[in-house]
Amino acid sequence: MTSGTRLLIGFTLGVMIVVGAIVSLATGSWWFLILAIGMHAIATVIVLTTIGSRLREQDKPDPVTEARLAEEQPEGDRPHLAT
Repeated sequence: MTSGTRLLIGFTLGVMIVVGAIVSLATGSWWFLILAIGMHAIATVIVLTTIGSRLREQDKPDPVTEARLAEEQPEGDRPHLAT
């Protein structure tokens, strides 16, 4: 995890703790603080899992690159179009 990602996670965790503490003080029940921290943990896991799966996907080259690669293939390996 890069430092920017850690900073963002830390910042949102701080926001969730403050919001949970305010709701807990207003209602008199500290379960809202635990709920806010739990929701933050769940959201963090979902976001990081999604990012990880997207990073594992391989990119497809653009059409210009595909055409250049096709031109660089030897003559016998090149697919021919039927006319």
